[in-house]
Amino acid sequence: MGSVNRTVVTGLLRALLALCVSALLAAPLAVAWGIGRTEITDYLGANQVTIAVDYTGETRVDLGPLGNAYLPMAYGPVGLTITAHGFGDPDAGTSLLSEDTLRSYLNLYYDPQQAIAGIAQGLADNAVRHIVVAEIVLVLIMIGWTQRHHFLSARLVRMSRAQQGMLGYLMVLITVAVVVIAPPAQEPAQRYEVTVADGTRFAGLTVDSAVLAELLDRGVVGLRKMADRQQSAMDDYVDKTTANLIQESERLPQPRPGEQLLFGISDLHCNLAMIRFWHQVVTMTEPAAVFSSGDDTVNGTATERSCVTGERDIAQDHPFIDVGGNHDSPITERQMKAAGATVLDGKVTEVDNVRYLGDDDPEYNPPFSTTRVSERDETEEQLGQRLVKQAIGRNVDVIMVHQPSAAWPIVQAPDPPAKLITWGHLHVQYGPQVIKHSDGSWTVAIQMGTAGGVAAPTITSFSTPFSPPRTSADGYFFYRDQATGLITGVQPVHCLPNASVIIDDRIQTGDLSQLPPQTRGRLGGDATPTPTATPSGSAPAPGQRATARG
Repeated sequence: MGSVNRTVVTGLLRALLALCVSALLAAPLAVAWGIGRTEITDYLGANQVTIAVDYTGETRVDLGPLGNAYLPMAYGPVGLTITAHGFGDPDAGTSLLSEDTLRSYLNLYYDPQQAIAGIAQGLADNAVRHIVVAEIVLVLIMIGWTQRHHFLSARLVRMSRAQQGMLGYLMVLITVAVVVIAPPAQEPAQRYEVTVADGTRFAGLTVDSAVLAELLDRGVVGLRKMADRQQSAMDDYVDKTTANLIQESERLPQPRPGEQLLFGISDLHCNLAMIRFWHQVVTMTEPAAVFSSGDDTVNGTATERSCVTGERDIAQDHPFIDVGGNHDSPITERQMKAAGATVLDGKVTEVDNVRYLGDDDPEYNPPFSTTRVSERDETEEQLGQRLVKQAIGRNVDVIMVHQPSAAWPIVQAPDPPAKLITWGHLHVQYGPQVIKHSDGSWTVAIQMGTAGGVAAPTITSFSTPFSPPRTSADGYFFYRDQATGLITGVQPVHCLPNASVIIDDRIQTGDLSQLPPQTRGRLGGDATPTPTATPSGSAPAPGQRATARG
């Protein structure tokens, strides 16, 4: 019996050793093959691009009939080929220099490292998938070879070691030559330096067309002028709003004993000026957590990584909780998670003793489009209904969705199963309003305005990341009773296009002293809570005006 066990163990150890050796031998080939097959589609500025990894040792930007641009950006032999789409029409050169097109490329000019990092992350994720597939296939082939006596003829099995080695060498050589190594880049007959790029983030840029060289010379000049102008306007706006905020600082939230602050925003849409303003507001108030009801970006592209990391940094050392809006994408969600945010995914998630529930929007606006497409087989209303079922009996504190049509089933549910319901999307504040429960507790419901000051959800309004807001930019403080979790007050903060700052009075939303003892005990409240003003009104239908904003 002991001999049988030793035989089994020995066989298992040999199999494990063979597996490890096969994986080790396959790894270099799998890595080389996976990298060479890496390709993603994203947006650079207003143009959709296909970005493919190759072994040419440089970065080539294919602009179609306009020619190719070359950047000295590579990692050893590993380079990129970026094929830009939309330059096939005769007016492509003119559109390249239009103000709208130049504005769409400002994100690359302002913070190219963040944009590059966003693209690099997408390429890395794609490469890993290819490498894993290649590794599995190669390991299976190698293991199959070790077991060839089960399915090959006796003559092939009896091959000499030299013959086996030669066959293995030929297989590796063919794999490397045919699959891994890309053909060398063809050196163009002549390259033209784009001298205006010297001393900028695009130093070393060359092209293979005199016409393209002239276009880029003019384009870089225009981009630089626009960037300088908008940077100056943005800095001036932030300086003024910060000064006005300091003047109004006595009106900033002051929680009562037993209360904590939560700070909520929605529809920031990558506005860098407002990211800096809200960062200052959070610095001065120290809320327990910051959350966003979606539309963090403009288009949900990899190059908007700086917006995502900047928004996450609004919370600083505090938690940041997020749900995706219709202008965000899976890329945005991955970037948020990488930045340290908690991205809700349809499950109740507890963060520092506060229980959040939400999910990303089932609709998505493709970049630079006002058309919405469905990302999954679920309507907005079904999303709201699903969250209601998920929340019942789970003592949820905050339910976050993006669109009013998703919020409506939650708000209309009998005794809504959350203490706070927030949404955005329409860029206008409605509420806050209070829904009284049969047990004497309540739910606060509010449609938050746009934290980025974006005038309306249209394509033309989204050219705002590098400019002051076009309408009131709104953020919201929620006073949460730590014993019961109930929201006892809401205090909006508004930043106007003229740089003035308006801090509303605290809006009382609940009276803890009126809670029945049984309800107070179930929620964990003290027997003698601090009394607050009695709220009035009922919840608004999402998307419909309920009360005038304070």
